Amino acid sequence: MQSVDEIWRVQKAYISEIKQLGKKIKKIRASKKMTQQTLADLSELDIRTIQRIEAGEYGIGLHTLFALADSLDIKASELLTN
Repeated sequence: MQSVDEIWRVQKAYISEIKQLGKKIKKIRASKKMTQQTLADLSELDIRTIQRIEAGEYGIGLHTLFALADSLDIKASELLTN
């Protein structure tokens, strides 16, 4: 059984990864002079979802990852690498 400290450490790492991914999506979107609304429309997501993802408040699944990558005209792997 995992200790509370180990669970907390894993959770903090997961949250950190979500925040980094959100920042990366925002940076790429902004570099393409794309609004959040445009990204939402292209990826068929709600604008509030885009806002939450970029703020690091929302983890995403593979379907959303690929939809965002396609909408940003990049490979999904680019969102996952530093």
